[in-house]
Amino acid sequence: MTELLYQFTEWLRTTQLVELALNISDTSLSGWIVTHFWAIPIFQCTHILAIAASFGSILMINARILGLNQEGRTVAQTTNRFMPWLWWSLVVLIVSGFFMIMGEPVRELINPIFWIKMGLVVVAILTAIWFHKGILRDIREDHDIGALERSVAMFMVILWIAIMFGGRWIAYAPT
Repeated sequence: MTELLYQFTEWLRTTQLVELALNISDTSLSGWIVTHFWAIPIFQCTHILAIAASFGSILMINARILGLNQEGRTVAQTTNRFMPWLWWSLVVLIVSGFFMIMGEPVRELINPIFWIKMGLVVVAILTAIWFHKGILRDIREDHDIGALERSVAMFMVILWIAIMFGGRWIAYAPT
């Protein structure tokens, strides 16, 4: 695994990402973020709080689908309650993530774990959209919760755990 990450890092260094990262680091926004020592920690704290909100929303919806959170609410009621939290926290994640990239573009853009995490985030968002528009619509129409729905619910929880792990691992990845 270490060798694979090293090769991925070496490949990233041959792409235009290095030039892009250096150009971003020369922007006034990047300079402002770097010169204000409190900016990156605030963006990181905001990012972590948004991750907590998004993961908490995913957990609540999927716990209901898995039958772990009954509380007298239907899947539709639980979904309607927590999906806005998920989508708004994703907006905050994107904004805070943008500012963190602007503050340390070389550290982020040349990092293989960053790109793995971004790939997982895209999969998570597409899965959430597909799940919300398709599967949850069927559940709302009083269909039974089947193996597919339970499997996707577990997959989404595992996927978000992998995303959080990847976010933490960014600091320790070879660049």
